[in-house]
Amino acid sequence: MSGATRDVIDLSMNEGEPPPRECFDVLERVGPGILRKYADPRPLEEAYAAYLGTNTANVLATTGGDDAIDRVFRAFLGPDQEMVFPTPTFEMIPACARMARGRLVPVEYEWGTLPHDDILAEVNERTGVVAVLTPDNPTGRAFTTRELLRLAGALPQEVVLLVDSAYAEFADEDHTEALLETPRVVMIRTMSKSWGLAGLRVGFAVAAKERIDALRGFGGPYALTGPSIAIARDRLRNGVDEMRGFVEYVRERRERLAAVIRGIGGVPQPSQTNFVFSSFPDARWILRGMAAQGVLVRYFPHLPEYVRITVPRDDGEFRRVERALECLAGGAGGVGAARTVAGSPPGPDALLFDMDGVLADVRRSYRETIVRTCASFGVEAGHDVISAVKAAGRANDDWAVTHGVLAGAGVEASLEEVTARFEEIYQGTDDAPGLRRHETLIPSRELLEGLARSFRLGIVTGRPRADARRFLREQGVRGCFSAVICREDAPLKPDPAPVRAALERLEARTAWMLGDTPDDVRAAVGAGVVPVGVVPPGQTEEAATAVWSALEDAGAARVVNADSDFGGLFDG
Repeated sequence: MSGATRDVIDLSMNEGEPPPRECFDVLERVGPGILRKYADPRPLEEAYAAYLGTNTANVLATTGGDDAIDRVFRAFLGPDQEMVFPTPTFEMIPACARMARGRLVPVEYEWGTLPHDDILAEVNERTGVVAVLTPDNPTGRAFTTRELLRLAGALPQEVVLLVDSAYAEFADEDHTEALLETPRVVMIRTMSKSWGLAGLRVGFAVAAKERIDALRGFGGPYALTGPSIAIARDRLRNGVDEMRGFVEYVRERRERLAAVIRGIGGVPQPSQTNFVFSSFPDARWILRGMAAQGVLVRYFPHLPEYVRITVPRDDGEFRRVERALECLAGGAGGVGAARTVAGSPPGPDALLFDMDGVLADVRRSYRETIVRTCASFGVEAGHDVISAVKAAGRANDDWAVTHGVLAGAGVEASLEEVTARFEEIYQGTDDAPGLRRHETLIPSRELLEGLARSFRLGIVTGRPRADARRFLREQGVRGCFSAVICREDAPLKPDPAPVRAALERLEARTAWMLGDTPDDVRAAVGAGVVPVGVVPPGQTEEAATAVWSALEDAGAARVVNADSDFGGLFDG
C-alpha cells in the first residue's frame, strides 16, 4: 500500500488533552541528577492533598490508579474472601481481586442508581471489599454523594468500600470531602484523565490515615519516578486552571457528541465522564466503520450493543469524528433509512463499487476465463481454487492471477502470452464468441437508479476502461455512475490510490466502498473509506464462509451477500 501514513485519532482509551510543552522545561530545570535518585513521593502527596483540600496523611501516591486498586485488594481482600461490585465495571477491579485470590460477587443493576439493597444482600461474613465506580466506566453514569454515604454507613465495620473516582473532575458533584469522613472508604484518583498525564502513571489512594498507612505496606517504597513526580507537581502548582478549562470544554462537547450519536440512531447514556457510552443497532459497524476512517473507539464483547467514544480533545478532532459518525448513518437499517429521520445526517457523500463480483456476475465470464486459460496450458484450476486465490489478496489483476496459478503449477509461460490467451477466450474471436457475453448485472437496475438520485456513485475496478464501459452500457446503468476509475487511471488495489481518485472525481469527503476481495477492503481503509465486504454469487457454503472470514479479517465494517439489494444494505 502506497501513500502517507494515516493520521489516526485514538478515542478508545479515554486519555486527556496533551499537557503543554512547558512540562519538559520542568525536567530541564531539575537537571539530569533526578534520574540517578530514588524519588521521594511525599512532596507530590503534599501537593495533591492541597489540591483536594485535605491532609497529606490522607494521600498515597501510586503508579497510576491501577496500583492503588491493586493495593486495596492485597491489603483488605484475603484469599477466598469476597468482593461485591456492581457490574459492568472497570476491568482492573475484578482483575486485581482475582490476583488477590478473592472471590467475585457481581451485582447486576439498572444503570444510574446505586443498587444499595442488592449490594447489601450479597454482603456477609466473607465480604472483604465492596467496589463501586463513580463516575462509572464504561457506562459514564455517576452516583450521588448521598447514595455513597448511605452505602458506606450500612456496611459492616470490617468491610472496605473502594470508590474508584478516576473521572471525578468531570462529574457534577465532588464527594471527596464527605467520603473522607467515613473511615472504611478508600477512594482512587488519577492524573491520567482530566490532567492528560496518562503516560506518567500518577495515581493516588485517598482515605483515612489508618487506611493509607496500611496501603503503604503493600507496594514498593518508590512507586513513582522522579520525572513523573516533578511534572505532576508542576501541573498541580501551575496547571489547575488549564485542567479545569479542559474539563469544561469536555462537559460541553460531550453533549454535542451525544447529539451527533442520537442523530445517527444511537442511544447515548447520560455521562459525567470524558466519554459517551452508547448503544447502536449494529455496534460493530460503528467500531469498524470508525476505524476504517482513522478513528479508534472502544467495543466491549460482553456488552455487544455498545460503543464507548472519548470526547474529542479539540475542535479539529471533533469535526473529524462528527463526519465519521455521520458517514455511518443508516448502516444497520439501510443507508436510505438515515435520510428519513428528521434532522439526521445523510450518511456518506458517495458510494463506491468494485465491479467484478459486486456489480457484475463474472462466474461464467472472468472466473471461467481463468479456468479455461489454465486448461489451455494443461492445468486444472476449478472455481474453488480461483476463489481461494482471490480471498488471499493481491489478486485484483485477473491476467496476473492466471499467470500466477500457471506458474504455481510449473508452467513456464510469459505474462504476455497468458494475457493474450486470456483475452482471446474472454473477448472472443471471429470463430468463437467470448465468455464476456455471459456477464449479468447483480443488483437491480432500479436499486442503482434510486441510489444515484441520492448519492454520488463511483466505480473502482481493475478492468480495462473499454471493458468496464461496455458492461455498464450493455446493462443500461452507465448514467448512474459519475466516476469510473479503471486500471489505466491508477495503481491496482490494494493500493488506495484508485479509491482516492474516485473520491476526488466525485468531490466526496466520505464514502462506503463495496468490494468482494481483501484487496478492495484494504484499499478502502487506506483511503479512509468505510469498506463493505461482498460475498460474490454462486459460492459453495464452505467457500462463502471463507470469503466472509477473509473480508472481515481484512477490516470490512460489514459483510453482505451479492444480490439484488446487497442483503438489504440499502433498504429504507
